[in-house]
Amino acid sequence: MSAGAAWYVNAREAFVRDPIQTVVGQLASSAAAEGLHVEADQHEEWRASVGVLQRQLHQHTAEIELLKSTLASDELIDFRHVLLEFDFKRRGLRMDCVLLGDGIVAIVEFKRTKLSAADREQVTNYAVNLVEFHEETRRLIKEDQCIVAPLLTLTTGTRTGKSSGFKGGFLREPWASVIGRPLECDSTTLHAALHFSLEQRKSRIPIDCRRWLSARFSPSSSILDAAISLYGQHDVSAIAAHAAPVEMIDQCAREVAEIAEQSQRDGTNRIIFVSGAPGAGKTLVGLKLAFDKRLRSDAVFVTGNSPLVEVLGEALKGAYKRRSKQAMQAVVASGYAREDAARVMSMSTFKLVKAHAFLGERGKHLDSADGRVVIFDEAQRTYRKGRLVLRKPLAADEAQLILESVQKTHPRGAIVVALIGHNQAINSGEMGIKAWFTAAEVCGWRFAISEQTLSLDEVTSSGQWSQHPLRDHLTTGHLPHSMRYYRNGDIERWADHILSGNVDTAAKLADELDERGDTVWITRSLQTARHWVRQHRVAQERAGIIASGQARRLAAEGLFVDLKPDIAKWMLEPSGDVRSSNMLETVQNQYQVQGLEMDYTVVCWDGDLRRNTSEWQAWKMSGSNWQKDKELAIATNGYRVLLTRARKGMIIFVPLGDMTGDDETRDPLMYDDIANYLIKCGCREWHSETEPLHKSGLAS
Repeated sequence: MSAGAAWYVNAREAFVRDPIQTVVGQLASSAAAEGLHVEADQHEEWRASVGVLQRQLHQHTAEIELLKSTLASDELIDFRHVLLEFDFKRRGLRMDCVLLGDGIVAIVEFKRTKLSAADREQVTNYAVNLVEFHEETRRLIKEDQCIVAPLLTLTTGTRTGKSSGFKGGFLREPWASVIGRPLECDSTTLHAALHFSLEQRKSRIPIDCRRWLSARFSPSSSILDAAISLYGQHDVSAIAAHAAPVEMIDQCAREVAEIAEQSQRDGTNRIIFVSGAPGAGKTLVGLKLAFDKRLRSDAVFVTGNSPLVEVLGEALKGAYKRRSKQAMQAVVASGYAREDAARVMSMSTFKLVKAHAFLGERGKHLDSADGRVVIFDEAQRTYRKGRLVLRKPLAADEAQLILESVQKTHPRGAIVVALIGHNQAINSGEMGIKAWFTAAEVCGWRFAISEQTLSLDEVTSSGQWSQHPLRDHLTTGHLPHSMRYYRNGDIERWADHILSGNVDTAAKLADELDERGDTVWITRSLQTARHWVRQHRVAQERAGIIASGQARRLAAEGLFVDLKPDIAKWMLEPSGDVRSSNMLETVQNQYQVQGLEMDYTVVCWDGDLRRNTSEWQAWKMSGSNWQKDKELAIATNGYRVLLTRARKGMIIFVPLGDMTGDDETRDPLMYDDIANYLIKCGCREWHSETEPLHKSGLAS
């Protein structure tokens, strides 16, 4: 039987016969097929887990066992199929074991040493997620009165309390099909726990394993309503009320939604391009579409920016908690009990999906009902055919794989909204917008694009695409205005000028920034940079140290760019928490902070992007020395991201280098050239830790 979304699937009898080595080998093979590395201890956990299941289900062969085997077989024969490592595609969950039986879906999670409250919550959450998101499980519950049983099993040690310790009863509506308390057992009592779960059944209708495995993942209407209500109350966005940009964003979202509806009516597959500069609001357009009433049952927001998903998800949860009264009212209004608000909140970000999860199996299929409208953030980041992704070469250009993936599940009326950031390629090998044009031709999709997007530098042969027979016109497809809290995009323009070598223009623009109190500062001391931030940041404002991912000689300053702190904690935890960016102890690189913003930043400049007399040069550390790098555009775009993360103020730190001459990788002249160039472009030197506050741009 095809495993589908599980790494191992077999009928109960065949599973019992399979040697442990065969089962573990198939798990490892499936993991390798997905490009995952299987740790040795994971092998051991699988081995122990499989052994427990086989011992509990196996018909004993010894003479004494023969007598018992009949009872064992009769009691557990209603479990018809065994699924190991079941991948809940759109939720980022992988369940150890699912047993499909007559009238029951049992979820078995294995733990090696002890059971905790977090373990109980985990397996209950798996059960609730099946009820909310798995279409066939919902049908079985509604039509056939099936139940869902969560179990926790110790693979080593003994669980105190035998079968008499199992408690029946179910959760409240709308999860009244889920056994209320996980059945906790060990290797000697798993049989009793499984038998107890069978006794709780409300029906004994067989479950079709193939149908269950191929079922789509789509949220129930009630969780959708709750998610929409909660999203409407979140306070994640720090966007100020710039009337013109907000109106344009709303207009853009409306036009895209109307085209999506048109595609549903006429059955035409389309790509819709939305472009914009950093901070213009492309991601906001995408989120608006994901939660639009007309699209919400079909749309999913996919991004290659994993840190954004992590931070946004955690920030949304935090916003709900802070607004607990309103959030609870939204949950209750959607049909959930007041006591269940926390669980609903935890599930309400289901529409945020990381790109690697979306194409986790090489783009062969899309295991979800939502997905007819795929909003693909940072769509310029797709790779070309042959590029290693998840340790396997792409069979085709990634943009083409995405269209084929969507089209396979939704042959007609599918939409991909490609959110394109220009001057934002920060990874080697990214194909940019042209990959989507080519994919549209190959797959026969129409594409809607505005003249402003076609005029961008990144759009090669714009005339060819402007008159292309597959092209539809888009009125509002480019967002030119910065939505940033401050400076109306002047910092973006200033950064572009310094990276393009336009010294005089950059200096003139810096003078204008000075007049408004928006000075960009520079210092040669990291301690001074930290002091500057601490002078300026107040209350719940956010600050942090950021640097290029290639800035490896900052290690001499105590900053390690290869160490990636938890980005959600870094961005969201308050001052006083050592994980917080506000502590100014750890650094994040451009890959982690792209798409995110802070109030104040310390931008650290290393020798990976250095200035000679007339041009920029890119370098990378290779072994113990710097080596010239050909990817100058990637390096400059990385610094473009760093220079545009601050909403209210920025100070650039350029090290002094190694004055002793012992460390050739930190040549003081190299750093002096960088600092002097930035000063020529208008950076103002921050000399004293006691310099007046009004010079920083926070004049009262």
